[in-house]
Amino acid sequence: MKQLLFVTFFFLSLNAKSQTAIQDQIIGSWKVENVVVKSNNKEMIELSQAFKNSVLSFKKNQDFNFTSSQKTKLISMFTQMLQNQKWIFDEKRNMIKIGTFKDRYTIMGITAKIENKKACFRLDETELNLELVKI
Repeated sequence: MKQLLFVTFFFLSLNAKSQTAIQDQIIGSWKVENVVVKSNNKEMIELSQAFKNSVLSFKKNQDFNFTSSQKTKLISMFTQMLQNQKWIFDEKRNMIKIGTFKDRYTIMGITAKIENKKACFRLDETELNLELVKI
């Protein structure tokens, strides 16, 4: 019984550490180095262009900002939608959520894996995976 309790406590402790680590490590600016598109959908392909060489900034005060050098109509709308937003870390879903308290942070969800100042972001509800470096 003691071993089972120890293993359960150890697992919960590791899980909590990993969540805190992502929340702490995400703070800063991240430049997209590569975009992997798992779709032939025209809009997804165009959206993937918005992320090429873009920068996602996560500030300690929960401010979020997105900048892209691309200038199509779809990308401009997407960039506008992401300006002056907030971010939170949803521990239940192990996900970074972008938006506001009012919209329940539903503008964008990101599942992140971070190691050695490199990150992989899987964008929720899209077929896009981003490879980023911290700048």
